Amino acid sequence: MEYSSDDIAAARSLQITAYIYASMATIWIYDYTCSFHEEWTFLLRSHRSKVKGLYIVTRYLPFIILTTSLYLRFTPDGNLGKCRVFYSIDSGLGIVSVVFSECFFILRTYALWNNNRILLAAMASTAFAFLVASFSIAFASTVPTE
Repeated sequence: MEYSSDDIAAARSLQITAYIYASMATIWIYDYTCSFHEEWTFLLRSHRSKVKGLYIVTRYLPFIILTTSLYLRFTPDGNLGKCRVFYSIDSGLGIVSVVFSECFFILRTYALWNNNRILLAAMASTAFAFLVASFSIAFASTVPTE
């Protein structure tokens, strides 16, 4: 069987992507294991709050995203339906992760600027505009055309 140069380039691109995900997983696991004890101690000692829940989701959701991404990259499965389900899960969790991270960033910036309400309104309206634009683009690019 002969492969074209485009097939070889596509396979090489997929291989490089898989290497990037594997190296990312290695670095994240190393970082989390080095700081896990201090972080866990801090989380257990602090009181429950919405910000703490937002932090936990923002900090640990990428593990689930990375796990599904690694599964998609390294599992040679010919089942297209299963692949679409994992891709949808990966994309949905990615959107949730970005939204939670941006909310956490807005709260941190608001606190650092001494609870400036004008800055909060500007950041929240900008985040809302980007969220609407992102969903509009995502919806427009996934709607089938005739």
